[in-house]
Amino acid sequence: MGRMLKFVIVEDSDIIADGLITILRQINNGFKVLRMDPGGQLIPYLMAEKPEVLIVSPLLPELGSVQKLRSHVDLPDLICVAFVDNLREQKHTEGFDETVSLFDSVDAIREKVERLANRKNDAEDGEKALSQREKEIVALVVRGYTNKQIADELCISSHTVITHRRNISSKLQIHSSAGLTIYAIVNKLVRLEDIKGEA
Repeated sequence: MGRMLKFVIVEDSDIIADGLITILRQINNGFKVLRMDPGGQLIPYLMAEKPEVLIVSPLLPELGSVQKLRSHVDLPDLICVAFVDNLREQKHTEGFDETVSLFDSVDAIREKVERLANRKNDAEDGEKALSQREKEIVALVVRGYTNKQIADELCISSHTVITHRRNISSKLQIHSSAGLTIYAIVNKLVRLEDIKGEA
């Protein structure tokens, strides 16, 4: 597997954390694997380290929902893996990209990590498709709406609009208003008259 990933493990048990680190390095010696200090603060740590994969208990109080976590730390593509060691935790894995169990074999973990790495590669190859919400935002940007106006129109926060706009630029590799306008017209997100009407 050629894909290098940066992992952050959040686990209080030294034995479990060291075991996961060893297994991940056996899978690919090029993986960068960090462990957040027990008692550390999750949000600031993720914002500082910017990992591609987070392995964490789904019951960690600071975690909240995976979607909110990604938005809060401004890592929309963060792969979140639930580490579970009992049935109670298994029931709280909704929204996670994958689940790793205390009872998984090395081969099972290898298979899961390879699947995640391949998915990350597929997402990076070629243009990522825009979500429906992102298409709505493109249309409003091209019509001349400000971030605040877009937030009001779509009943979301300005911070969410900014995150979406960053994701759109990243997915499309378009960083100018003119380029975004051409994209919106070609993909029928707006009509030419809509743009002229706003000018």
